[in-house]
Amino acid sequence: MGVNISELRGQTVMLRTMQPTDLDALYAISTEEIWQYTPMRVKHKEDMKCWMEYVLNEQKKGMQHPFVILDTHNNIVGSTSLLDIQPAHRKIEIGWTWLARDVWKTRINSECKYVLLSYCFELWEAARVQLKTDTRNKRSQRAIERIGAKQEGTLRQDRILCDGHIRDTVYYSILREEWPSIKRHLKMSLGLK
Repeated sequence: MGVNISELRGQTVMLRTMQPTDLDALYAISTEEIWQYTPMRVKHKEDMKCWMEYVLNEQKKGMQHPFVILDTHNNIVGSTSLLDIQPAHRKIEIGWTWLARDVWKTRINSECKYVLLSYCFELWEAARVQLKTDTRNKRSQRAIERIGAKQEGTLRQDRILCDGHIRDTVYYSILREEWPSIKRHLKMSLGLK
């Protein structure tokens, strides 16, 4: 029960499986502040190529499923992934989500999460979906909390970032029985029927 989908559609976003040909479009929307709290940094096109090779290689191993995020004009505006895919435990993670600066504070992120959560709980039949972020990334924490995920705790000194900082990671989750009320909340906030 791996993840084998090519696209997921929302009302104003589409998630399409990432392809190597997406490199230029992703690099064009990338800014250094996007990568501030991530294990990898993207400053140059070669950095983006290395990041893409990493996530696409993880996809081949069945550990991750990376998507590009497209807006209503079919422009790539970011990326997100399903990762830590554990079918035996019906557990999956939504992560590596980043967006072009000009779509921050729009409905794009919330709608992406709605589409991914719907897939995870309704088609993949997940028991648990987790999300995580650096403890310093308050913007990301607020976005995760806005969708209704519950904070579970912090893994102290969880990973070393490329700049040498030892990151503490905040974990969140949504459980299967919580999904119906979270789905209603997201649909209402997004104006979906």
